[in-house]
Parts: sequence; structure tokens; C-alpha cells
Amino acid sequence: MAISMDDLELSCWECKGKGTIMNDDKQQIACPKCEGKGTVLTAQGQTLLHFIKKHL
Repeated sequence: MAISMDDLELSCWECKGKGTIMNDDKQQIACPKCEGKGTVLTAQGQTLLHFIKKHL
């Protein structure tokens, strides 16, 4: 079974993968949805992360 990165994470819909958004004061801040990473985990990605954390 092969798992690709697209199975584990997607581009953040809030910042469109940039990792930053403009706040009300027109300043660049880290995106709160992806915490500045530009990607969010899929359900499969969350499951894999939970498994790894549990066994490490």
C-alpha cells in the first residue's frame, strides 16, 4: 500500500497554502487554520500522526 502526501495533507483553504493572512490592520500574520504551515492534515494524516505519537 502506497500513501502519497496528497493523502495526508491538503493546501490550507484559509491562506491558500501561503501560511499567512492579512489581519484587520493589514498586517501579515500566521494563518490560524494551518498555524503558518500552509497545509492542513486530512483525516488519514491525522490518524497516522496519532498512531506515530502513540508508539514513539
